[in-house]
Amino acid sequence: MITLIRLLRLLGKYRWRLVQFFIISLIYSAFHNSFAVVCKSIGDVLEGNVPGWMLVNSSKQALTGIILADKFPLWIIDAKQALGLIILAGGILLLGKCLFQYIRRYLQSWLSRKVVIDTQNDVAAHLLTLDLGYFQRSRTGEIVSRLTNDMRMLSRTATLFCQLISGPITLLGGLIYVFILKWQLALLSLVAVPVTIGILRSLSWKMRKASKRAFEKQADATNILLQFLNGIRTVKAFGCEEKEKTGFRNEMRSVFNIGMKGARARARVRPMVELMAGFGLLLVLYVGGIWKLGGTLSLGELMGFGTALGLMYMPAKDFSQANSEVQETLPAAERVFEIFNERPEVKDAPDAIAMPGFEKEIRLAGVNFSYVKDTPVLKDINLTVPRGSRVALVGPSGAGKSTLVDLVARFHDPQAGAITVDGHDLRKLKLQSLLANIAIVSQDPFLFNISIRENIAYGRSDAGEEEIINAARAAAIHEEILALPESYDTNAGERGDLLSGGQRQRICIARAILKNAPILILDEATSSLDTENERLVQTALEHLMQNRTTLVIAHRLSTIRHADLVVVLSNGRIVAAGTHDELLSQGGIYANLWAMQSGDGDWGKDT
Repeated sequence: MITLIRLLRLLGKYRWRLVQFFIISLIYSAFHNSFAVVCKSIGDVLEGNVPGWMLVNSSKQALTGIILADKFPLWIIDAKQALGLIILAGGILLLGKCLFQYIRRYLQSWLSRKVVIDTQNDVAAHLLTLDLGYFQRSRTGEIVSRLTNDMRMLSRTATLFCQLISGPITLLGGLIYVFILKWQLALLSLVAVPVTIGILRSLSWKMRKASKRAFEKQADATNILLQFLNGIRTVKAFGCEEKEKTGFRNEMRSVFNIGMKGARARARVRPMVELMAGFGLLLVLYVGGIWKLGGTLSLGELMGFGTALGLMYMPAKDFSQANSEVQETLPAAERVFEIFNERPEVKDAPDAIAMPGFEKEIRLAGVNFSYVKDTPVLKDINLTVPRGSRVALVGPSGAGKSTLVDLVARFHDPQAGAITVDGHDLRKLKLQSLLANIAIVSQDPFLFNISIRENIAYGRSDAGEEEIINAARAAAIHEEILALPESYDTNAGERGDLLSGGQRQRICIARAILKNAPILILDEATSSLDTENERLVQTALEHLMQNRTTLVIAHRLSTIRHADLVVVLSNGRIVAAGTHDELLSQGGIYANLWAMQSGDGDWGKDT
C-alpha cells in the first residue's frame, strides 16, 4: 500500500494531465457503452417497436408513419429506414470511440514516459547526494539494474495505473446502463464477482512474490556481467572465460526459473476471468431467455443487456490483467523507492557555513572511525598538518591511510573526535565549499569517456583554453596530447582506457593543477607506474605540490624522503612520526620498510 501511495504521488505531479485523462476516459466510456443502446434499438425495430430515442411526439407510435421531428413533419420512415438510421448512428459512435481511444492512449503514454524520465532524473540526482559509504556498501550491478530493468518496469506500472483508472470508468458506465435496463438481471450477472476477486487476490500475491525475487536475481546477473566486463583483462589473462560464462549462465537460469513461477500465476489470470465471466453470461442468457419466452423481457432488452455485458467484458478483462501486472511490477517500484529511502550520512548541518579559507592548519583530534560496528579502522588519531607542509602517511596495507585522507575530504564522518580546518569542525562547514578547497589524485586515475580537454577541465567548466594547456604543460603531458590524432579533442575512452597508465595519471594531475585548490591529497599516485612514467609523474607532482598543503600516501618511500613530516600507521594507530632521517634513526616499522625497499632489509620481518 505504501508503494502504491508513492506511485500515486509520482503521478500526482501531473494532475492536470490526469484530469484530462479522466475526462477523456469518461467520454470514451460513453461512446463505448452506447453500442448497447444501438443493439437494443435494433432489437426493438425487429419486434416492431420504435426505439424511444428516435421518437419526438410519441413513444408508442407505429414504425410506419414515424414523424422524426416537428421541423421535418413530412419525413416519414419505415422499419428499413429506421434500421439504416440506427446503423448510421452506430457508425458515428464508432468513429467517436476510436478518436477518444487514440487520445486516451496518447495521454497514457505521455504519463508513463514522463513519470519514468522524471524519476530517472530524480534517482540520478539523489544518488549524487549520497556519501561514499553508500557506494562502498552497494554493488554497481545492483544500482545499474535498478536504474535500467526496474525503471522499465516502473514505466509499465505507470501505464497499468492509467488502465486501472480508465477500466473502472468504462465498467461503471456499463453497470449503470444494465441496472437501468433490468436491475434483476444486473444483480444476477454479478454473482461470480466475489469468487473472481478471491482468486485474483491469491494469484496476485504469488506473482508479486515471484516478481520481487526475479528482480533481485536479475540484479545479481547484471552485477556478474559488469564485473567480468570491468575485469575483462584479468579474465583473459587467467583464461577464465568459461568460468565467467558458466557463472552468468547459471544466474540467468535462476532468473528464468523464478520468472516462470510468476508466469504460471499470470497465465491463470485471464482464463479464470474468462471462465467466471462466461458462466455469468450464460446464466444471464438462460434467465433472460426464459423471461423473453414468458413475455416479461423484450428482444431489444435482451439484446441490449447481452451487448452491454459483452462490452463490459473487455475492460473487465483488461482491468484484471492490469491489476495482475501491477502486482508483478510493484516490486520494481519498491526497489526504485529504496534508493530514495537512502539518506546520506555525510551532509550539511542546518547551521553549516561556507569554508572561509585556509590559513593555518588541519587538525585531527582523537579521531576514531569504523566501517563496521565494533571493527575500528582508525583509533585515537591525533595529527596536525600546518598550512604549506607536506605530510606523508606510510604503513602496511590496511593500516588506515586511505581512510584517514577520506575523512579529511569528509567522504565519511568520524564516530568520535573531530577534524578541523583553522578551528572549524568539518561537520560545521558546507561540504561543497570544503571540497572546493581540496584536490585529489588517486592511485586509480579515472577519466570519463569524453575528450581530454573536458577531462582536464572537469570541475572547472569556466576554464579557458590557455589555462587548460598550461595545466597540461605543468603535468608534463602537453606534448603527448598534441601527438594524439585529435589533440585535446581526442576521446579518452571508457575509464581512460584509450590512453596509457602514465598518460591517464598525468591528465588527472593536470585536472588537479587546474583546480588550484590549497589542500592536496595524493593517494599512492605513482604506485602502479613503471620507472619512466613514475619519473614523469613525480616531476608533475612536484610542480603540483608547490605552495600547497599536501597529504601523501606512498608505498614507495623514496618519493617522500623530503616530506616535512612522515606519519607511520599500523593497525589504525599512529605509531611513529618524524622526518625521514629521524624515523630511520629510531628503527621500527619505517626503518624496516625502508630497508626492504632499498634491498638491505629482511622481507620476512613483521611490519
